[in-house]
Amino acid sequence: MTADRPLVLLGVTGGIAAYKAAELLRGLQRADMDVRVIMTQAATRFVSPMTFEALSGAPVRLDQVSELRADSKITHVEDAQEADIMVVAPATANTMAKMAHGVADNLLTSMILAFGKTVVVAPAMNTNMWENPATQRNVVTLRDRGVFVVEPGAGELACGDFGSGRMAEPDSIVAEVKLRLQVQRKRDLRGLRVLITAGGTREPIDAVRYIGNRSSGKMGFALARAAFDRGARVILVEANVDMPAVPGVWQVEAPTAKTMHDEVMKHLPDIDILIMAAAVADYRVADGPAGGKIGKGRDEWAIGLEATTDILCDVAEHRQGQFLVGFAAEYGLEGLKRARDKMERKSLDMIVFNDISRTDIGFDSDYNEVRVLSRDSEVVVNKAPKETIAEIILDNIAQAVRGRQGETPLPA
Repeated sequence: MTADRPLVLLGVTGGIAAYKAAELLRGLQRADMDVRVIMTQAATRFVSPMTFEALSGAPVRLDQVSELRADSKITHVEDAQEADIMVVAPATANTMAKMAHGVADNLLTSMILAFGKTVVVAPAMNTNMWENPATQRNVVTLRDRGVFVVEPGAGELACGDFGSGRMAEPDSIVAEVKLRLQVQRKRDLRGLRVLITAGGTREPIDAVRYIGNRSSGKMGFALARAAFDRGARVILVEANVDMPAVPGVWQVEAPTAKTMHDEVMKHLPDIDILIMAAAVADYRVADGPAGGKIGKGRDEWAIGLEATTDILCDVAEHRQGQFLVGFAAEYGLEGLKRARDKMERKSLDMIVFNDISRTDIGFDSDYNEVRVLSRDSEVVVNKAPKETIAEIILDNIAQAVRGRQGETPLPA
């Protein structure tokens, strides 16, 4: 990153969403970043290069311009070395396919191949193209290589269809870029082993019915991704989560409270930090699930329940110096006392409180607002994307863990 302002390479490809790239450029500038634009030949048919030159105050890189600059430096190599991060928005299905397969047949794809730092892409295309298995395989390939994909939104497309494929809003892309630039500077979990739980367990009643807790798993997945980016070795134990895999993270499925308990206890001796972000059911069917499906009737149906094993209490009894973090989903701010009581009762080092009485955060939302509680502090984190919340939670964990180890905290 440059001394004053980070330099962003903005790649614009040929699609109707190219006009949004101008708004994205302005958003990046408002976030105190310098922007240099590279356009494919197809992109120039939608937006004039002069638009981006006027907004960025710098020449736009185009395929038809010689790759040998006036200062005798090779464009796609030199620009790639100077920039701090690269963004491709909109990213067409064609360009993403080239990226996935290492094709470098124009200036933009050559720059991408020569770029050794963080790459963010914001796809934009017809719904059928986005949902095509070939495109989805390319997305998986890019994510596995560490490319950050800002998922397209759903709505009416330029072609008149309604569905997924609209480029994410510029503000969302700017937020992702800011987050990635922040993470590049953080390696404060390097060498540590972290286990994170995510999702909500389901306790079967019969073959089709279950008792469960609401949780999308988004918070746990955001924590896993952020912890890996900071240098940790991460195990993600997930319960009933339908989300893309997290590159670099070892993921284990644990759909019930018992299987999650077993996985956590199995890995406990080998980890340094446990973050219990999952919503684990407190009760299960007392006599076990019925075989097959129980038929529907008009009579009342009573189900006996028994308590599940409290994972954190069991962990506290068997811990050997691990740093333990719990989550407390409570209704209203009066739940803060219950969260602190839970931290004491379960011998936790830290607990993250969130208020489930609010409908604009938490369950199924991309946003959250939390309070990070330790034995001698309380940090209020105002409403923000869960990725940002995850970073702040890990800031506090890393500082506490390094302090406990008697080390000077690594640069954040």
